[in-house]
Amino acid sequence: MRSTRKRFYQSVLYGSTFLLAGCGIDQKQSEIDNPSASGSFIKKEVGAGFISPKARLSGLTGPSLRSAKVSPNGKLVTYLDTSPDSNGQLDLWAYDLSDGSKSRLVGTKDLLTEPEVLSEEEKNRRERARQYGSGIISYSWVNDNTIMFPLGGDIHLYDLQSRTANQATDTEGFETDPKVSPLGNHVAYVRDNELYVTTLESGSETQVTAGATDVIRNATASFVVQEELDRHTGYWWSPDESQFAYTQIDESPITIETRIDFGKDGISQIEQRYPFAGTDNATIKLGIVRRTGGKTVWADIGDNPDVYLTRVFWSKDAKSLYAGILARDHKTHTFYQINPATGASKVIFKETSPTWINVGTDQTVLKDGGFLWSSEQSGRRQVYEVGASGKARQITPDSVLMKHINCVDETNGRLYFTGWDATPLEQHIFAIDMDGENLTRLSSEPGWNSASFAKTCASYIGTYQDPDTPSRSRAYNHKGEPLTWLSENKLDDSHPYKPFMANHISPEFGQIKGPDGTMLDYVLYKPVDLKPGEKRPSITYVYGGPGPQLVSKTWGRALFPRMLAHHGYVVFTLDNRGAGNRGKAFEDHLYRSMGRIEVVDQSAGAEWLKKQDFIDPERMGVYGWSYGGYMSLHMLAQTDYYKSGVSGAPVTDWALYDTAYTERYLGSPVVDDWNYTKGAYEDGSVFPYLDGLTEDVLLIHGMADDNVVFRHSVKLMDAMQDKGAQNLRVMTYPGEKHGFRRPSNALHRDNMILDFFAETLGE
Repeated sequence: MRSTRKRFYQSVLYGSTFLLAGCGIDQKQSEIDNPSASGSFIKKEVGAGFISPKARLSGLTGPSLRSAKVSPNGKLVTYLDTSPDSNGQLDLWAYDLSDGSKSRLVGTKDLLTEPEVLSEEEKNRRERARQYGSGIISYSWVNDNTIMFPLGGDIHLYDLQSRTANQATDTEGFETDPKVSPLGNHVAYVRDNELYVTTLESGSETQVTAGATDVIRNATASFVVQEELDRHTGYWWSPDESQFAYTQIDESPITIETRIDFGKDGISQIEQRYPFAGTDNATIKLGIVRRTGGKTVWADIGDNPDVYLTRVFWSKDAKSLYAGILARDHKTHTFYQINPATGASKVIFKETSPTWINVGTDQTVLKDGGFLWSSEQSGRRQVYEVGASGKARQITPDSVLMKHINCVDETNGRLYFTGWDATPLEQHIFAIDMDGENLTRLSSEPGWNSASFAKTCASYIGTYQDPDTPSRSRAYNHKGEPLTWLSENKLDDSHPYKPFMANHISPEFGQIKGPDGTMLDYVLYKPVDLKPGEKRPSITYVYGGPGPQLVSKTWGRALFPRMLAHHGYVVFTLDNRGAGNRGKAFEDHLYRSMGRIEVVDQSAGAEWLKKQDFIDPERMGVYGWSYGGYMSLHMLAQTDYYKSGVSGAPVTDWALYDTAYTERYLGSPVVDDWNYTKGAYEDGSVFPYLDGLTEDVLLIHGMADDNVVFRHSVKLMDAMQDKGAQNLRVMTYPGEKHGFRRPSNALHRDNMILDFFAETLGE
């Protein structure tokens, strides 16, 4: 590793202490303030026409249709957006498809006279669902004329005919997870860990479940299934509105993680039940209860209590309930068909994997008693029809990789889905007959296409973006023929990105060959003022894996690297083996091997990068957040490519992360457990490599992070101090969770990153 010249300094910025377990480099202050004095191309501040942190966070994408939905009768498209007088809160809007006119249906400030105060349960639910913003953040159609939305802890109904909004609930408690009944006569919700129903016509409320305590929670999904298994609810209406399926979880076995929440108004101690890898999960029961309450029928979901309940859905005739049960080791996923009257069950479908199962998020029940399910059994995610007998039939072909089921038209025997056929860098909209014939790609533009279909599948909202085109939305018929613009979002003189168009950077996409011969996708952003013969500093923007994909033809992910490039850096990103959207075999390289395969592939990327004639190999940096923060530490500690790096909210020791995610890939950390693999946790941790972590590092973490808990960073600080290392700097953010929600903190964070790289890569 490169030796680092050391000097102590410390500062206090914006009320947060800029701690140093470490130090910086020996550089004159005049050269930091004026980088050009040392011959650097780095800009600590940029002028007009270049993206600053403040500009990046000010909405350069332009208007977009958030949570866009086609009304049940197909006449309107509703969506959420801010208004000039909304103080940044989201309001409910609608497009009339007959004439293209738009209008605001409900303004948040018309219903709330004071800022909304969220319950802790709602804050946690939004964090797990990655729901950001304030005001009306979600809604659903009740019928052709009524829309339901939660606001201020209560449930509201908007009537299109009278153009008025009325409260369906008015209680001191905070209602969460509201759902309108299938026939539109009732609304259900959770309050204080119990399930309630309000009849819309009479306004009468019924408590459906009973028995909740501090650790017994009804109709609520546990932390780990929300965060890692994409199940964000704990109850399900039957199609005839007569009953519910619901979960009852007991969180008493879960380890309590005590964290100190430092805030501007004082200090609070929070006890969070966090299931660390290798420890106990919540136990779970699945019950069926009448809408009017009464005795619960408990379903038979197998003899093993140490499992995950992944998916629950009813048959169309309400005579069967289906439940997906994932084994603790993530290698077996079993669907039970349950008799709701007795709770008796039988296994109807099972999928297995020698490594792990990525549980699908798509299921659609069919009229004949079967259902559609997405699975990676073929190696690439596909749609399967699971018949009433349990026999599975693949519908989508292996020539595509399916990502999401968008709509199922049983009347015409047609299935609509998104996925890709030629390259994982693009996403397209497809249609296929239910018998697997007549595959048609409805989208044509070579970028990222997504769709939200009407209930009948007769039309859809198509949204498109690419690195040079911000998100735009249009209505289409079921053949993919364009109808009317909903948000054209032209890059014209009125667009917020217009001032930056003269310095717009179009990224370069390419591939390099990995050490095992696998072709790996990369994207490169070059500064607009890069001249022939110049050698620039670079920043590698890394995530690593498993699952997420950073290299794609999208607009939103381009703004951060463009900002870095506008400050003088070449920005490089590589999707190593383990990244998502390329098939299961590509991901499986990380089985029991996190922190190793990614380093091998990212090293190949770094080796390629430093050989480019526009790169200064002595001034290469690395940045990442979450798993990317973990990878930043590994790349600094295990390799000698980088001069400095930023690690945001990193995992440092997988034994401190949650059960469902960590054990899926690494097994159990308990040495005498049958699912333990020697070296998986030991070698995956950053701590065995700390002797190699000699470069300048900026560590950033929200102190209220309940996903990657703050203890990860505390443990790293302690280890570096114990070693006597002086190269680790720390910026903590009181009150922030894993994803920053205060704009001022996001701005402060980005400026910190730029200042750090300007100093460490600027000599």
